[in-house]
Parts: sequence; C-alpha cells; structure tokens
Amino acid sequence: MNKTRAAVPGLLFCLIGAAVSFGVDAVIERATGISVLLLVAIILGSVVGNVRPVSPRLLPGFAVASRTVLKVGVALLGLGVPAATVLALGWPVLVVAVLTVTLGFAATALFAPVFGLRRQQALLIGAGCSICGAAAIGAVDGVLTKKKEHEFVTAIAVIALLGTILLALAPVIGHLAGWDPRQEGIFIGISVHEVSQVVAAGGIAGAAVLPIAVTVKLGRILLLAPMMMIIAALERRHAARAAAGGDTSVVLPPLVPAFVAAFIVLVAVRTLVPLPEGLIDGVGSLQHWMFAAAMFAQGTGMTAATIRSAGAKPFLFGLAVTLIVITAGVAGALLA
Repeated sequence: MNKTRAAVPGLLFCLIGAAVSFGVDAVIERATGISVLLLVAIILGSVVGNVRPVSPRLLPGFAVASRTVLKVGVALLGLGVPAATVLALGWPVLVVAVLTVTLGFAATALFAPVFGLRRQQALLIGAGCSICGAAAIGAVDGVLTKKKEHEFVTAIAVIALLGTILLALAPVIGHLAGWDPRQEGIFIGISVHEVSQVVAAGGIAGAAVLPIAVTVKLGRILLLAPMMMIIAALERRHAARAAAGGDTSVVLPPLVPAFVAAFIVLVAVRTLVPLPEGLIDGVGSLQHWMFAAAMFAQGTGMTAATIRSAGAKPFLFGLAVTLIVITAGVAGALLA
C-alpha cells in the first residue's frame, strides 16, 4: 500500500505530461496532418528533465509509468489485432511480414558490432524497426537482462524520429513507383514503424490504401509474442552463462512474460469474441494515454549528457536496420 501511495505523485505528473503532449500533438496534427504524439511526449519529458533534476518524490511514479504502464499498454495492443482479418491478407503477404521481422533481427545481430552497440541496445532499436516501434521496444525491455535506462530512452527517440520521417516519405515512394492501392498499402504496413504512423501514412496515401496498410501492420504486430519468447529464451541462456561464471546479479527472465501472455490472450479474445466497437475504441484511447505517459516519464531521463554520450551511432544503426525493412517492404509491394 505504501508503494502504491508513493507512486501517486509521479503518476499524476506523468498524466499531466501526457495531457500536454496530446494538446501539442493536436496543434501539430492540425497544421501538418501528421500525429507525432510519442515524439512530443519524449521531447516534453526531456525538457522537464533538463530544466531540473526530477524530484525524488516523483521517482517512484515515474518508474511505474515508464515500465508497468508501458507493459500494460503493450498487452492491450492485443485487443486491436483481429487475427482473422490479418490472415485474410493471404499467405504471400504473411510470408513477407515474417521475412521482414526475421531480416530486421538478422540485421540487428549483424550491424550491432559494426556500430559498436551493446547487444541490449541493439535489440531495443532492432525490435522497434522490425515490429511495431515503441510497443516492441517496451516489450523487449521487459525481457532483457543488464539493461541501461538511457539505452531504452535513446531507442524510443531513434524510432520516433525515423518513423516520423518514414510516414512522410512512404506515400511519396508509393506514388512515384506507380503502385496500386494494395501494393502501396503493403509497402506502408511493412516499412513504417508505429501503428499511429502507419495510420497517418496510409491516410496521406489515400482512403483505399489506409485499411490495407493498417491490416498489414497488424500482421507484423502478431509476431510480437513469438519474437519476445525467442528473445526471452536467448536472454535466459545469457543469464545462465553469466551465473555459471560467478555473476550472481543476473536474474533469469521468465520464458513467457506476463504482459506477453496477456497480449496473446487479448488477441484470442478479439479474434473469437464479438466485441462492441466502442469498447475497442475506448481501449485504444486508453492505450494511447498509457504510451504518452510512459514516453513522458522516459523522456525525463534523456538529458543533454545522455544524448552526448549516446552520439550518432544509435541513430545510424536504426537507419541501417530501417533500410533493410524498407527493402522488404518494396519486395512485398512488388510481389503483391
């Protein structure tokens, strides 16, 4: 009970930060037609963190927002993924989605030593590029051992920035290539990182493109659970080796984290149980608030010092993995 009470001030502060982020994002969206909510939340949090150190009184709530609230948001993502709709795309598109995620993580493993990134940071950025942006980063962070706070924040910032650039470029690429709506939708759904960014890019491309792009994106999100299980298994192996070498500080992560299990259950519920659209929309809105609050909390740790220490390598690494994902998107469009 004391822990819950201690978290209240920080959680309320993050809720205020999320509300301000929504307001700023609404202004930006009216002016540009593009929503950049998570990027706004990170930047606002960073401004707060750079102006003055976060009060110790707020830290417990910030910790809950940046971890627990984010995991609940990831789990709720499952309610927005009707498996039957995704499967209706046909096996060629599903194969491309699987190959995209596989190639994205293969590129992650290949490029990490080239750019001098720690395995954990590379996995965070690689997951964001390969699956579904901040939600995937939060999911991977939930199963990693020996993680560092600034690497999580940097990964979120990299994905938010690259995804924002992509949501503007992807419709232009599809138009210049002369693709039909199905091809363009597949390309956008495969290439763009965040669900909200896919919605924005699909909307820019046209009404016929949007539903295809979103459905393809949901196909990539379906792969979140199996990839988290694979990463958890690999992390358990790394942790076991460290423990065998005398490192007693490493804790074995669960093979199937609770929030991943919840994600799977909610996908099944959405697929098998008819749910009112109002409920689905309400959960979607709640999820946006959770992500905004979590990103605001994480942003407070993105100080000038952490940005300087990170340098350009994480962004360049994310760009390299993104180019692989874009290549898969082009292949998917051409094979459609």
